[in-house]
Amino acid sequence: MENQTEEIFEISAVARLTGISSHVLRVWERRYQVVEPRRSDSKRRQYNQSDIRRLSLLKTLVDNGHSIGSVASLTTPQLEERLSSVMDSRIGEDGLEESAPAGVCRIGLVGTIIRQAVREAADTAPALRIVGEFQSLPELLGGLRPGIVDLLIIERDTIFAEEIAEIQEAIAMMRVRRAILIYRFAQDDVIQPLDIKKITALRAPVDAAEIQLACIADIQLALRSGKSEDLPLPGAMDSEFKRPLLDIPERAFSDEQLVRIAGMSSVVKCECPQHLASLLSNLAAFEKYSEQCEDRNEEDAALHAFLHKMTAQCRSQMEMALSEVLTQEGISI
Repeated sequence: MENQTEEIFEISAVARLTGISSHVLRVWERRYQVVEPRRSDSKRRQYNQSDIRRLSLLKTLVDNGHSIGSVASLTTPQLEERLSSVMDSRIGEDGLEESAPAGVCRIGLVGTIIRQAVREAADTAPALRIVGEFQSLPELLGGLRPGIVDLLIIERDTIFAEEIAEIQEAIAMMRVRRAILIYRFAQDDVIQPLDIKKITALRAPVDAAEIQLACIADIQLALRSGKSEDLPLPGAMDSEFKRPLLDIPERAFSDEQLVRIAGMSSVVKCECPQHLASLLSNLAAFEKYSEQCEDRNEEDAALHAFLHKMTAQCRSQMEMALSEVLTQEGISI
């Protein structure tokens, strides 16, 4: 007899719990049959705890360098055994995780309003991975081991000088290289000196594209400070997305096409085309801005050239994502 008290989850909840985007989850189900969710009377996918456990194991193994095709057919006990072997190989003598998966910057997030934008940034950038989401800095410090996070993202409505010391202490305790502080109100004399204290300050509101760029810029700053052994090189991503840093890929979608795609949200069930089109528009605008800034200020020319190239790389990856979504949804433009 079927267990009537079994907890059921819809695909949006599964995406939040496992870190697998709804789109990727659908692809994994169709191509690799990773799970077989039941269907409600209205044909909506329904997942149980066993499905979530299996998907979480698959996601962790993929994050640690396994291709989904190589692990999708394993049973759940086999996945647990494989993951145990992977984790054992990455634990040092002090019991702490020694390094991130190749090409991954691990993020610890403190905040609520900014959470969705950070998730979108990580979903569309293979080099970014959220390892923990918390409501407060003390909660993060108590919930994650030192050395397991490369970059902190901290959200505050207001920021005062005495709070900077708290953030710096967290940076030291967690053994991270940089922190991004997203704030709404602060005095200039508090914010301006932050960069030399390993903190990048961004005034809210910010979107996923801005967060991606800030993360990439902070990785580059850490590399310049001589800590290249601790953070991945910008652009060191999955082989499917890997491109030389100097490449400036051509745009796959014009501004007019992005506007048209964004307007399709009212006639298709999936809102991914709208979100991706919006992010691509922002990236394209910042890419153009960074390119134009390269020759305006000689002192900042190198930084703007780097931002231009890295923004182009992000934009190209997101164009791949949008192309795949359009194909899967049967949308032509």
